[in-house]
Amino acid sequence: MVRLDGIPCNMHVIEHTYISLLADVAQLTGFSEIRGSYEGLQWCLHEAPKLEKYILSCVENGSNPDLDTFPRWLRRLARESVVDAQKLRLLRQLLLFCYKASVTHDNKTTEKSFAVFRETNLAVGDFGARLARVSPSLLDSARRHVQSVLFRFRSKKKIDAPLLEKLPFFPSHGPGAVITSKDRWMHLYSTIESVFPYSDWFSLQNCYDHLRHWDSLEEHHIIKAKLIAVPKDSRGPRLICVHPAESIWIQQAVRRELERSISLFRSSPGPWPRGHIQFDDQSVNGSIALKSSQSRRYATIDMKEASDRISEPLVQILFGSKYKYFGCCRAQKYIIPKFGSQKDLTEDLYSYAPMGNATTFPVQSLVFWAICVASLQRLGFHQPGAVFVFGDDIIIPSECCEEVINDLESFGLLVNRTKSFWRGAFRESCGVDAFNGVDVTPVRWKTTVDAEHMVDLQSLSDIAMRLRVAGYEEAAVTTYQTLRRRLRSSSRKDLFLTNNPDHGGIAEYTTCCSTVWRDAYWHSRYQWFHSPVWRLEEMGLEPQTRDWNHVLESVCNMERRKEPYTYERTGCRLDPDVPVSRPVRLNRGWIPVR
Repeated sequence: MVRLDGIPCNMHVIEHTYISLLADVAQLTGFSEIRGSYEGLQWCLHEAPKLEKYILSCVENGSNPDLDTFPRWLRRLARESVVDAQKLRLLRQLLLFCYKASVTHDNKTTEKSFAVFRETNLAVGDFGARLARVSPSLLDSARRHVQSVLFRFRSKKKIDAPLLEKLPFFPSHGPGAVITSKDRWMHLYSTIESVFPYSDWFSLQNCYDHLRHWDSLEEHHIIKAKLIAVPKDSRGPRLICVHPAESIWIQQAVRRELERSISLFRSSPGPWPRGHIQFDDQSVNGSIALKSSQSRRYATIDMKEASDRISEPLVQILFGSKYKYFGCCRAQKYIIPKFGSQKDLTEDLYSYAPMGNATTFPVQSLVFWAICVASLQRLGFHQPGAVFVFGDDIIIPSECCEEVINDLESFGLLVNRTKSFWRGAFRESCGVDAFNGVDVTPVRWKTTVDAEHMVDLQSLSDIAMRLRVAGYEEAAVTTYQTLRRRLRSSSRKDLFLTNNPDHGGIAEYTTCCSTVWRDAYWHSRYQWFHSPVWRLEEMGLEPQTRDWNHVLESVCNMERRKEPYTYERTGCRLDPDVPVSRPVRLNRGWIPVR
């Protein structure tokens, strides 16, 4: 069955957009053979990303690509892309557009991912047993850098002070999933109790209703996390170790205090991580990557299996006496769910904390920063503090890159060398891809291939806007047509126009200002013209129980917002963590006309 425009009706939404994208690239390059040369969804999801890695390896090594590895309709574009930034941008756009599409994987793929996690965990355990083989001087230097940061980590309580003033930091529930209920405490973990007594950290002071449940709690000596798989992209699912609510409650407090310690200003000579380790702002690493693609001053390093590869003994050594605040609430074992009639498998967790632990991001950032700085000092580099870290994205001086990579891997870590760049004119960090000073970041499809749910409408609106801004007009029109049709069929709403790229809602972005005035109106309060947009509003859910846990979390959140260390001073988030997995509905909002 074929529509009038020649596109089969049974194709996915992502395929409709990709075919239009081919026409845009053909027009921009003048290569007519690209128009309509669609290889199929499976090629876009699996084969095209491999070709993109190959072309980047040619750019990095300064070699000419083997054109026989590309389809005929891409060979001319591939040949010119290794020297022309705009051609490279268009080639990568075709090869990576479907790469991030959310794909549901079968049990076989999920089991394979679980097996890889098990192998990695065992490898980390083997490394932890022979950690002494690491260069003692390098390990000691990295430990000194971590200890100098943790010196300002607040862990002592004030004497003769009210309860909330005694606490050096405030716990809370996080936005992620947990394996026990957030409405009430179910387990008493002896590891947490020894460092963070439940009577101080899990209850309201002198509240009998809240304290009377401690005797009925089931006591455990080991914290267990459950390994789950969630959709990620065409490569496979993302694995997350889901922790119990009691563990996350403390982890959120430790995470905030560690971020505060890292972001503090120090007047003494460094190197210090403030301004070099980011938690919310990716633009720092992105701008450095863009400039370094032309100057070649800095290299961009990508870590593979970053959080899974950091061993617990390594964190113990680096964190010293402060480790007890982190180790008491981490999972010591993890559960692998089995399919069919097989039983769940429980094993020891040798890494410090895989994804799912609230402290993973700041801990791995500090560990990577300390090792890189220690490595630069060992090499005698004149600026050892020239290290910038955002999660597993690391930026270091290009002239020391290979030595620093070897030092990182000597700690049991693994560098993704196919996504690390220091020899050629390409750099990639924190969502910015650059070639010779030109931004060549492609627009990626970041939703399901059909985009059939209500929450996908905002993703469609964002993708269409980014396609239009990037100059892919036909692909943008196709996506907006799909968005307009879905919006009308699901809620009988019409799509509004806006010329404000920061609208953050569901609307059609246009560069033609005259058409925006069709829906604009004068806002008397703000004394400016505004245009309407649709926003996804979370539908409030009544809590299943009205107990003291909700009161405790509210009080901790209010007290935490009184902290003198605000976002402007430390760069840390101080707003309450709010779950986002709730039912949504469309609500009309307004955005200023540009």
